Amino acid sequence: MILDVTKAFVRPMEDFPFETTVELAPQDVNGDTVRFAPVEMQGTYSVLEDVVTLKGELETTAYAPCALCLEEAGAPVKVSFQETFRKDADEEEDGCFRYEGKQLPLDHMTLTLVLLNMPMRFQCDHQCTSGAGLTAWNEQETVWAEEEGGEAQGTYRPFEGLADLLDGSSDNQQ
Repeated sequence: MILDVTKAFVRPMEDFPFETTVELAPQDVNGDTVRFAPVEMQGTYSVLEDVVTLKGELETTAYAPCALCLEEAGAPVKVSFQETFRKDADEEEDGCFRYEGKQLPLDHMTLTLVLLNMPMRFQCDHQCTSGAGLTAWNEQETVWAEEEGGEAQGTYRPFEGLADLLDGSSDNQQ
């Protein structure tokens, strides 16, 4: 999606409204395919010299497998943003986006904002059948403890056995 900002170059420092829809391709995120509903964007843009500032909000829904039952789960994503575009920008170093002519490419900015603001883990609503079993397990307040009934009541220490391995390997090295 390209946003034409020609009007702002004619009248610098004046805010111009915009409203657009951006379609994002599915993305592979940590081995899961995440799909997106069309991203609705609205806001204003302005120009000062060759720097274009885009302010507004975007809204979409991201879809990925539920972390509990693997059925498709949706998560709303709503972001307020203020982004800068420059002609000479190095996107990796400058923290702003690059444009050419008098048109702003919105796809990369939109994808970046959506990915940074979506949840790390998708979960169905409360009717997730697998989620109900895990919730019941969590409600039992299962306590991890040493087999001998030591002082570690209520604490689960998965790497505690590594200390024994390290102690044993230091004896062998001497």
